[in-house]
Amino acid sequence: MIDDMLEKAKRQRVNDIYILPNDDNKYVIKFHLNGGLVSETNMADDHAEKLISAIKYRAKMNISERRRPQLGRFRGAQVWIRVSSVGDFLNRETVVLRLIYSEQHKQLGLPESGLFLISGPTGSGKTTTLYHLLENIANNKLVLTIEDPVEIRNPNFVQLQVNEAAGIGYEALIKVALRHRPEILLIGEIRDYQTAKAVVQAALSGHLVVSTIHAMSAREIVLRLLELGVDRNQLLAALAMVVYQRLVPMISGDQAAIADVLFGSDITTATGFTTQWQEVLDEACLAGKITSATRTTFQSL
Repeated sequence: MIDDMLEKAKRQRVNDIYILPNDDNKYVIKFHLNGGLVSETNMADDHAEKLISAIKYRAKMNISERRRPQLGRFRGAQVWIRVSSVGDFLNRETVVLRLIYSEQHKQLGLPESGLFLISGPTGSGKTTTLYHLLENIANNKLVLTIEDPVEIRNPNFVQLQVNEAAGIGYEALIKVALRHRPEILLIGEIRDYQTAKAVVQAALSGHLVVSTIHAMSAREIVLRLLELGVDRNQLLAALAMVVYQRLVPMISGDQAAIADVLFGSDITTATGFTTQWQEVLDEACLAGKITSATRTTFQSL
């Protein structure tokens, strides 16, 4: 049943699969598709519990633990699945499966050194984009990643995983990573001041550092980092390129990534989305790839 569910989700290019309890002693499976939730099927509690246990077993999670939040992952055919589970106040588990696809991203290049940041909402493909950008140059460079957790296993990278319970956080691992003298350092996400400061310092030391951060546009990445307490002069000296990415629903039912990219002085002088962002949406609408409503929605961000 897991394989059938995943195969159906892949055909529809689903971002997330939700397995949720409802009030009728049943569970519902919903697909997150094109920005909305679509109900797929209902099942009895006992069937849902078996399905959840099987998913957790594949993801190397604790099957007997049903209340505490857990994270895991496993590999499907041409897709990685990240699993998150937590119990509600009635001890019923809610499970979310994030599908991470293996498409190629060829239009976006990386700078030689400095800090490269990509932002966007949850589920906008930030990690997938970073991995494929790095795959194109990993054959002749040492790429080291620090993630929480490792989402996509890649034998060409040296991959380290955060373990807060053991006192091994982002800051400590970044110090260890720099001793390996990687040419490219990927930090899964900038969440706090300590991580932000360590990332900026690593970029200033001559490395190419790539990471993700939550922000509402490319220009707001700088504001977000300043809010975290990063020194403004050091930040501006380190930043080489910032990107804001979204997934746009297409008329065909697929989704396409659109990126707003800022370089150099544009990072601090831009006052909104670039004209290129607007033009790409206009061209996609004229070509019949997206609806006019979709164009208006994303142009008004």
